Amino acid sequence: MEDRKVEESTKKYAEGHELLMKADYRRARQAFEEAIRLDPKNAKAYFGKANALFGMQEIEKAFKEMERALGIDPNDEEILDTYGAYLYNLARYKDALDVTERLLQIDPENPSYWHKKALALEASEEPLKADEAYDKAIELDPTDVMVFKDKGTMLEQIKDLAGALDAFKKAAMLVPNDTYFLDCQAQLLGRLDRFEDALKAFEAALAIDPTDEYAINGRAATLSKLGRSEEALALFEEMIAKNPKNPFSWDGKAFALRMLGRTDEAEKADAEAKRLWREEEKSAPGTFGNA
Repeated sequence: MEDRKVEESTKKYAEGHELLMKADYRRARQAFEEAIRLDPKNAKAYFGKANALFGMQEIEKAFKEMERALGIDPNDEEILDTYGAYLYNLARYKDALDVTERLLQIDPENPSYWHKKALALEASEEPLKADEAYDKAIELDPTDVMVFKDKGTMLEQIKDLAGALDAFKKAAMLVPNDTYFLDCQAQLLGRLDRFEDALKAFEAALAIDPTDEYAINGRAATLSKLGRSEEALALFEEMIAKNPKNPFSWDGKAFALRMLGRTDEAEKADAEAKRLWREEEKSAPGTFGNA
């Protein structure tokens, strides 16, 4: 009799999971509750119910169900991993870090868990420890480009520009046909006053994608820094003709005009850049963290 209930509970869980994948959260919750009624020790059913409740935005109830699932099976990595992701997304970074530590106790050689630990430490404003965790993730899997990206972004934020540059260079080696990391390198090289190197990096990006607006604007800005303001101005005006709503191009045009001593025109370009930046701020969507 008990075996049959366990089997029926497993089937109800599978039914609930299918409904969950269709975002039919209410019916999924009902299926998971039936699975729990049939087998109160079915950890996955509590886990499924928690996911349905998260989908319904019943956050506190969802966390209680997640904790019930872990009370039954405290070492289930799928449940722990998802639990940590929800905590991180709700900016409960210390709690997310605790969950990640539990995952690492189960599987200390899992690079994904070290990556998540790094993210939680970074969000908890512990960049030095986060950097160590990033390095451990890289040691375990030196092919994960997202780890290099996140490490580089963090190092840039804490003003370790040389370290960020190194991380982006390594990322670029992993995805040689992607302009993003070349653009990142070029931007950092410019901040380090290495303008010739920055120009080469932007040109390498444009060799891959000649339509890369960031690289075109960056190349033009770097030409201005190198005293080649006429060339820069021509590029900015070309970009504005193609996309008159890009504030970067207007900023660059203003700078190039100033370098050429054309102050009145520079002020007009600067005013247009500021107007466009204000428009972007008005239309910018709200953001929410991702694990």
